[in-house]
Amino acid sequence: MPHIPAVLYPAYPIDRPTVKAPIQTREHLEREIRTAFAGVTLGGGISLRQAEALDDYCDNISEQAYRELPLSEVTNAWNAVPWAELERNNVAHLDPEGWRYYIPALMLSVLQQYEPASMRVIGTLSSLYPKHKPDSYDLLRYDLLSEQQKQAIAQYLDALPTLLPLNWQDSKIVERALRNYWKQFLP
Repeated sequence: MPHIPAVLYPAYPIDRPTVKAPIQTREHLEREIRTAFAGVTLGGGISLRQAEALDDYCDNISEQAYRELPLSEVTNAWNAVPWAELERNNVAHLDPEGWRYYIPALMLSVLQQYEPASMRVIGTLSSLYPKHKPDSYDLLRYDLLSEQQKQAIAQYLDALPTLLPLNWQDSKIVERALRNYWKQFLP
């Protein structure tokens, strides 16, 4: 068979996935999260200690004491919430406003200290993984987010597998979270 120069016999076009600009560094990703969530406060949302009380069905706590729990917590600066508070493991019981307040601190905590068996990590990643249900509670939480906040979360999920040695289960959660919802917010 004779040699045919490539210019005379062009190759068929190859469908290539769109290449997006990756988040270059962990520091850049952290900056994106901090910028997107700057100024977010708890407002009237459920606090971590209130979520903990809800997890215990509010046993041994009066209604008044429940309402006063946020008074002893950091509720106006998510980036100042103590690590011990983030370890309370009650992300599932946060309402949309409470979730929006704590999620940036929780995401950054996973970047700083990834422990697959930690309920902080499990709760954080699980809360970012919406199920395919139109009335999903997760989607109600996400509705409160600004476009910039959604983009920061999408970039976080997109970069996480390259920044951390995720275990198999967490890798699947991140992959499915992007596929099910967050990919649409990648730049």
